Amino acid sequence: MTIARKYIRQCRTLFPVYGKSERTFLNRLKVQVNEHLDLFPDLSYEKLVEQFGTPKEVVMEYYANADDDYLLKRMNFVKHVRIFLSVIAFALIVFFAYRSYVIYESFQEIKDSKIIYENQGSIEELPQK
Repeated sequence: MTIARKYIRQCRTLFPVYGKSERTFLNRLKVQVNEHLDLFPDLSYEKLVEQFGTPKEVVMEYYANADDDYLLKRMNFVKHVRIFLSVIAFALIVFFAYRSYVIYESFQEIKDSKIIYENQGSIEELPQK
């Protein structure tokens, strides 16, 4: 993994919300990092961090300069998605618990029932020797 890719990946993982604006920011940062690495090809990761800042500092700077309304809208959207997914997960758990109960009750009913076979044929006497 290249130094630039490692740096950008670490920055990306620190974003709590990743949308179009964050993607654009990271693409621009990637271009800047790659241009810097083209100028200084023997640069170590530590020197790159000194030049651009730690991934945490980069993300904090992004949020310090980001539009507040955009951030609130994105956070609100993520909150609604989490609530929706939680409700779906809960509904699936309830559904599968109910299905398991119905299957178990059917199994118990079948287990407790006695199957009686009735022979419809006639009884004949066997010939004696």
